[in-house]
Amino acid sequence: MQYMGLAVLVGCIALLLLYLTGRFGWRLEWLFGWLKGCALLVLLGLCAVIAVLAWELAQFRPISDGSRIATLEFRQTGTQRYDVRVESAGALQVLPVQGHLWEMDVQVLRWRGLPHMLGLEDGYRLNGLSGRYLSLEQQREMNAALTQSLHATPAWRDAWRWLDRLNMNWLYADAFAIRFMPIADNARFAVEIGATGLSPVAMNPQALEAMKGFE
Repeated sequence: MQYMGLAVLVGCIALLLLYLTGRFGWRLEWLFGWLKGCALLVLLGLCAVIAVLAWELAQFRPISDGSRIATLEFRQTGTQRYDVRVESAGALQVLPVQGHLWEMDVQVLRWRGLPHMLGLEDGYRLNGLSGRYLSLEQQREMNAALTQSLHATPAWRDAWRWLDRLNMNWLYADAFAIRFMPIADNARFAVEIGATGLSPVAMNPQALEAMKGFE
């Protein structure tokens, strides 16, 4: 009986509040205004999302088989420490790396279904560059696997990362990577892209010698 009485009391309070709402505040005009305001906020949010998506897509470039997408030049600044000059699409970045090896990964967008049949080309964007040590102990101590970002998009609004989670039927996120390439002072490498991945190309004697010694 105790809980039944409490339930009746709470129900009476709810009915009283409902009556007061209908008596003093219930007007269809404010309801329509509120719904309109909510709809406008949703549209503004959608506009912002589409604008960010447009900005992200503008940073991708079509994949052309055998085209050079970047050049890397290493300058030693200390023991297993280097500054890397990364040139891509007319832009230049200078990034620090540590270790005996360098690695690069590229974000790829692939079209499927109707967009692919209409002729939309797969696209790429440089994503990250990192250094690695041959010794696992040294790698852990120096934490040299931290990736240097090659684009300015933060992870929370990276369209490629969201597409990777959504698993859409007509557009999906893929990735290409170069792993375990040797580093040498003044070595210069080119990175070429194809339909199936990336290819490193030695561009000077220092790079050729580094690759020969690594083999």
